[in-house]
Amino acid sequence: MKTVKKYLCMLAFSVGLMSCDSFLTTPPLDQISEEQWWNDKSQAEMMVKGAYQYVYGVNEVALRDCISDNATHREGKYKEIGNGTYTTQSGAVRDEWKYASVAKLNYILEGLEKAKEHITEAEYLRYTAEVRFIRAFVYYDMAFFFGDVPLIKKTLTVSESRETSRQSREEVLNFVLDELENYVLPNINALEVNETGRVNEQVVNAYLSRICLFEKQYGKVLEYTDKVIKSGDYELFDDYDKLFRPTADGANKEVIFERQYSSPLVVHELNRNLSYVSSVYSGWSHVLGLQELVDEYECVHGHPVSECEALECEYAQKRKEAETDTHRGEYDFRDPRLDATLMWPYKEWKASDGTVRGYYGVDDPNSGDYVQKETHMTGYLCQKWVDMDGEYADRTLSGKNMTILRYADVLLMRAEALIELNQNLAEAVSLINQVRDRAHMPFIKMASQSVLRENLRHERRIELAFEGLRYFDIIRWHIADKVKKGKVYGARMKAISEDMDHKYVEERFWDDKMYLFPVPQEAVDNNPNLLPQNKGWE
Repeated sequence: MKTVKKYLCMLAFSVGLMSCDSFLTTPPLDQISEEQWWNDKSQAEMMVKGAYQYVYGVNEVALRDCISDNATHREGKYKEIGNGTYTTQSGAVRDEWKYASVAKLNYILEGLEKAKEHITEAEYLRYTAEVRFIRAFVYYDMAFFFGDVPLIKKTLTVSESRETSRQSREEVLNFVLDELENYVLPNINALEVNETGRVNEQVVNAYLSRICLFEKQYGKVLEYTDKVIKSGDYELFDDYDKLFRPTADGANKEVIFERQYSSPLVVHELNRNLSYVSSVYSGWSHVLGLQELVDEYECVHGHPVSECEALECEYAQKRKEAETDTHRGEYDFRDPRLDATLMWPYKEWKASDGTVRGYYGVDDPNSGDYVQKETHMTGYLCQKWVDMDGEYADRTLSGKNMTILRYADVLLMRAEALIELNQNLAEAVSLINQVRDRAHMPFIKMASQSVLRENLRHERRIELAFEGLRYFDIIRWHIADKVKKGKVYGARMKAISEDMDHKYVEERFWDDKMYLFPVPQEAVDNNPNLLPQNKGWE
């Protein structure tokens, strides 16, 4: 089966033909005339498939948890957002102001109008639906981060771009929903395609579920998740750990939508960026987990580890007995998703065949990862997305696809909607337990709405860690003021204290103005009409 990957390989060519003068301007073609370009059906199709570069990539998926209470970044823009020291000039703020992407998507849509005489009506409807979906995707993210943003539906000249102003968040949200419900859904099936990685009807339904959940439109969440579930197209993959390794790409029915890669032509660098110095990839250890996330992973009996002794749980003593100088017993007998998601002191690097290829020596004076040398280390590293079977040559050539929407998320979205509506709670419990069952964790029991709400929020944090959703959750639940401030810590390490104290990582700051990002100063400098600035950022 063909995939969209090969068209991303051609993207360098198509982008090379275009350059963006400034914010929101029309990207002019350089070597091929406008008429020639859009008169060619294959080139028009290539532009559509190239638009997929504007959905989430590795940063938005694997690194975005660094701006939440799950992790911190080794350095730079994500670290600033995480600890609350960012400003209107921070790189992560600029990166979310995605009007260069909007300009190119508008350009493609206008190009498809020129190409109508050279493609069939079905192709036109299908292609425009795909690009409109991606543009709506970009716009919703910006509305979530910034609130009021300019709503631009056509390419602009430089002078026009400097005269734009911000429209209300409500107007932008209505535009996004109108695009998806009235233009994308009716037309996405106009042409049957056999390529993986492209938008289909259930991708749209799943994404509408996410938007409606974030916007507390719970009735619509039930409507759209019902369509995804009843389609019968998706199911939970049988192995949570393998779901995030390259061998699962194209081999499971859990993934609904993903950003596709294909080594050696379309690749990313997560093998290097997420792994540690002494690993097979000589890694850079960028994404550093925090103790608060680790504490969230339950005992295999289904209760918090902190309660094991009080409950006289058999595993409290077994963890103590397992503790040695080179083994941390506290991570034994835990929710298996902990082992699939994080590295910790002395944890072994195991290939899929069980071969031990090294260990994380953050607390070993003889290791290149020793915390006294690599002082940024928290003792925890993200292991999701890393190819545990790769060799050194694969450090910057990972072809692992990045999941954007998957079936487990749909089940949890539906469960959350039912809980918030306080209706059919038995179904909500069943949905959560489907996800826990795949992880080989005990089922939760029927309880009150408030208890089930906490169960659901726990499950989302564990199941979806390092998939780019935690920040969205703590903002929409309005709990960032509780979870994103104060001192944060890493693992227990002898290098820190013979008494094995948790490593102090940093002091985090929160101000309620941070529920919205500021408009980037660079954008304001180019166009003062974007003012007033978001409240508190003036």
